[in-house]
Amino acid sequence: MLVNKMNIILIGIQGSGKGTQAKLLNEKYGWEHITTGDLFRRNIEAATELGLAAKKFIDKGELVPDKYVFLIVKDALDKAVDGFILDGFPRNMEQVRFLQENFSIQRVVLLELPDNKAVERLMARRNCAVCKRDYNILFKKPQKEGVCDVCGGELVIRDDDTEEAIRKRIEKFHNETNRVIEYYAEKGLLSTVNADQPVESIHNEIITKLGVE
Repeated sequence: MLVNKMNIILIGIQGSGKGTQAKLLNEKYGWEHITTGDLFRRNIEAATELGLAAKKFIDKGELVPDKYVFLIVKDALDKAVDGFILDGFPRNMEQVRFLQENFSIQRVVLLELPDNKAVERLMARRNCAVCKRDYNILFKKPQKEGVCDVCGGELVIRDDDTEEAIRKRIEKFHNETNRVIEYYAEKGLLSTVNADQPVESIHNEIITKLGVE
């Protein structure tokens, strides 16, 4: 039984652990973990009208216009009747206004991590070239260096995990999202959690800040 129904937002730069923490919260409370990337992939795989519309932009390397993003996000949030965890959305004030007009948000959690620490974590990521399983040579190492535990495939570095590419993504995050963070702080909805500590410690701090058991 779900005891604490909540709609929350996780904000943080890449490498801050949003996905990991969202998964833990989902397992504990049943709140739906929602990311725009996953929503796009599901809609594209299912060949929905929205998925096909979004795919035209994604295939050209362009951002999907907000009007399509809003439709896909609204559909997912409407279905999350037991509460949701938004991961990576909203990124700008237009997206904030969309949420304010359509949904009630109880808390916003900022996972705070120094840029250099995020770069270090992201450059340590590895993916199996065969089965696509994720690893990290800092804290999720394979049993044998360079080899996937599951299928024995070669572990490779993603093309977009160069230091230059990572720093560009982090800079873009700050430029886009700082106003969003300020907005939720002004509304009294923002809690900040130190993301440079063990996963379990971060999880416990988030639970404390959310005021749930």
